[in-house]
Amino acid sequence: MTAPSPTFYADRRRALADRFDTPVLLVGNGKQARNFPANPLPFRQDSTFLYFTGCRRPDAALLVHGDRHTLFVPVPGAGDALWHGPTPGLAELAERYGLEVAPARVLADRVAALPQPPKALAVADPRRTALARRLTGAALEYGPLNGDEELIQAVIDLRLALQPAEVVAMRAAAAVTARAHTAAMAATRPGRTEAQIAALFDGTCAAHGMTTAYHSIVTVRGEVLHNEHYDQTLRDGQLLLLDGGAESPAGYATDVTRTWPVSGRFSPRQRAAYDAVLQSQQDAIHLCRPGTRYREVHLASCRTLTRFLVDEGLLRGQVDGLVERGAHALFFPHGIGHLLGLDVHDMEIFGDRAGYAPGRARSEQFGLSYLRLDRDLAPGMVVTIEPGFYVVPAILADAALLDRFSDALDREAAATWAGFGGIRIEDDVLVTAGDPDVLTGDIPKAPDALEALVGTGELTLAV
Repeated sequence: MTAPSPTFYADRRRALADRFDTPVLLVGNGKQARNFPANPLPFRQDSTFLYFTGCRRPDAALLVHGDRHTLFVPVPGAGDALWHGPTPGLAELAERYGLEVAPARVLADRVAALPQPPKALAVADPRRTALARRLTGAALEYGPLNGDEELIQAVIDLRLALQPAEVVAMRAAAAVTARAHTAAMAATRPGRTEAQIAALFDGTCAAHGMTTAYHSIVTVRGEVLHNEHYDQTLRDGQLLLLDGGAESPAGYATDVTRTWPVSGRFSPRQRAAYDAVLQSQQDAIHLCRPGTRYREVHLASCRTLTRFLVDEGLLRGQVDGLVERGAHALFFPHGIGHLLGLDVHDMEIFGDRAGYAPGRARSEQFGLSYLRLDRDLAPGMVVTIEPGFYVVPAILADAALLDRFSDALDREAAATWAGFGGIRIEDDVLVTAGDPDVLTGDIPKAPDALEALVGTGELTLAV
């Protein structure tokens, strides 16, 4: 069982209704055409809509008005059963979702009969956002004008800490993610391709009834942080970086990165860098406790990596001073992680309002400006911890950065690392009242364990 019960969703709706005297309208996404109407893009329900309904049906809507909560769904056309099979009726859907269910065609009349226009939110589907805009008169636009400010804040407050049923769903996705990662590791060897490993990873998720939470990154060019291409053949001496995670049927995401040697053996330089990234991750995970500011988790990881950079002769200076001015970002340019839940970057539809606590704002410093989260951690929050070490040609050729850090960067030493690529190690961590709970801790990351596993398997789905 990887989906919360109808009671869970009813509790969430009641918690939402208790915050407002006014009605609330939430629209779900619809199907969007890929290139012609009968060939749609893969459907994914809006995450906030999922959170309050559990309903993955396209073109649905939810109206919350006091104690009356109604789900509106399209009624199938006469020919739908021929093409798509039998569809449950309204009574069956009402029992499934635990609330009143009505045909979508009556939604406009129901909204018009309300004593005041409902609060609403924009969604990724522009057609559905336009519907919400027409029904409510609100200025809704996905991104800049996501909806009523009080409603946005209520959603953030409710979704920030996961409930036990949500953690169960995430653990199920983590278990499938573990199977997919280990299968990819075992199948890696020189001569195979990024595309083959990506297909194995994604296929293993599918074989267990799950989708991927995002486009899987499978690359020997790990210095390209979000490399979407699978066009390289794996060669001896390279590192393969796989950033991928399964998504449970209820919509809960995992987000895991592992990096391993294509040949099954780290070179001395690769092993030194890998050990530094792993230590920086372990130091950061240890700090994922209630009351700890996430920015401090990030900076602790930066300090560990900077000690490595100084020891290797890539940077000159004192560790704390280098981190304070952001010199480490020449080799670790992104933040330590982000919130995780129904979105792989949870609630980033609301911009920094979800990730940053009131009174806090993103730094303008190089590197630190990419930190997606700056809240004090609390039980129930799930965050990623994903430090990395990258040799990025674009950074090391940036004249402005080189001038800013001319006293700290040893250019000659950096030049000897050209072509190294990148290493990232990422896990999903549940903040508890005590020690951090690494939900994805079963996925191998100790270097000896990786070396023992790589190359021992075939391109066979892990079912």
